[in-house]
Amino acid sequence: MERLKRLAKGALSQSELEVIKRVFDLATTQSWFDDAEYSREGFAVALIDLFRCGIVNPTQLEKIALFWALSDFSQTMSSTQRAKLRSLYGGCEIEREVSC
Repeated sequence: MERLKRLAKGALSQSELEVIKRVFDLATTQSWFDDAEYSREGFAVALIDLFRCGIVNPTQLEKIALFWALSDFSQTMSSTQRAKLRSLYGGCEIEREVSC
């Protein structure tokens, strides 16, 4: 939940964050989801963006998010997609290693 709070920057209520967290947890626990930290971070950003764009119905958010996750955050993603995610969100891994 802390990741989602940080990325939402205070713009979402607790109940909205809980909806997003349920969808986040559902997708990231799928066997096909790439469990790298940069994938989890990128997917969290995507979920928050979907919610901010008006996809607030939990069922709709879940369906769209699962398809998006399967398309862009699966273990079988292309090396180009992986490099893109790493460059955009890989800094989060470094920050966590330093703060631990």
